[in-house]
Amino acid sequence: MEALAQVLSCSVCLELFTPPVLVLSCAHNFCKKCLEKILISQNCSHVNGQFSCPMCRKIIPLRGRGIIGLPRNILVESILEKYKYELENVHAKEQDQLSQICEEHGERMNLVCLTDDKPICAICKLFGEHESHNVAKLSEVYSERKKRLIKDLDWVNQQSEHAEQAKKEIEMLINELTDTAAEVKVVIDATGAGLLKGIRRRMTELKAILGKEYSVKVENLQQLANELEVPRNLYREMKTLLEQHSNSVHFLQEDKILRSKIEKLAKGNSLYPNKKDYHISVGQYFKDLIKATHINNYVSSNSDETPTRSDELPDVFRPECPTFSFSDEMSNESFYEKLMDFFQKANETKQDLNQNASHRDNNSTPNRNDI
Repeated sequence: MEALAQVLSCSVCLELFTPPVLVLSCAHNFCKKCLEKILISQNCSHVNGQFSCPMCRKIIPLRGRGIIGLPRNILVESILEKYKYELENVHAKEQDQLSQICEEHGERMNLVCLTDDKPICAICKLFGEHESHNVAKLSEVYSERKKRLIKDLDWVNQQSEHAEQAKKEIEMLINELTDTAAEVKVVIDATGAGLLKGIRRRMTELKAILGKEYSVKVENLQQLANELEVPRNLYREMKTLLEQHSNSVHFLQEDKILRSKIEKLAKGNSLYPNKKDYHISVGQYFKDLIKATHINNYVSSNSDETPTRSDELPDVFRPECPTFSFSDEMSNESFYEKLMDFFQKANETKQDLNQNASHRDNNSTPNRNDI
């Protein structure tokens, strides 16, 4: 093998030929890469140049084609390929032989230590660390283990087939989930867009109704406010007449007119409007907004935006009443009743405060009979 290796070695790199192998007219062979280096070292860069063989110094002309024009030695390349194959086999056999030799004693391992489950040599059993261990012949253990491995191989193969089938089913489930998720997303987008559109339209309608109700009630209150100027104006006319009448005739004439105004004022309605007639129901507008809408789709006990504490609500809806919370099991009707009860208590608290203030104002206003 060594003599063959020398024949198949390049005289330039001193290694086995690296294909392609080029043969010169003097019959010497070289690696193509090594021959390119030779041309560079001899300053032969022209396609019509010439160089000398490193082995015999014979002049080799390139004949107008450069190094490409030199023939390949297919025979050497074929022999080289077979030599490398045989060399690998020899190396593998040597490694196989070495793997069967005990590294500690250099003897062939023909026993198996059953205690440590490892191959050993006879010296390991007689004088080594495995002296007190149970052992068996390596050939017998090998035959038994090989049969067991073949049996296990069949079982593992079955498991592999089952796993492959399960993997296909999982891939199908993933594809179905992907398709279903895409379909549900489309449904959510379409349905959500429709709901939002409906809610926005309803919000616009309710705002228009609220604006109209507000305008009418404010206009009426403004009219009442103007009527409340009548007593003050009448008071000024009476005081002016009392202080500035020129004679008794003039006084009696003007007094007659003022008495008719006083009687009209006495027959008139109360100076204070009925506050219930000028109240805007928050609860009613809220009820109209969420009508035909499942409130649990928007309000959940897990939502961070759910006002579960009274201190999270605006000041106007923070009465001295128990707080409430939302639940997923709560129906629309029970939720609405609970929420309306909360708003009702808030409104009653506001009305009580307003009535107390009005009562204090009434006590400070003089009655006509007291004049």
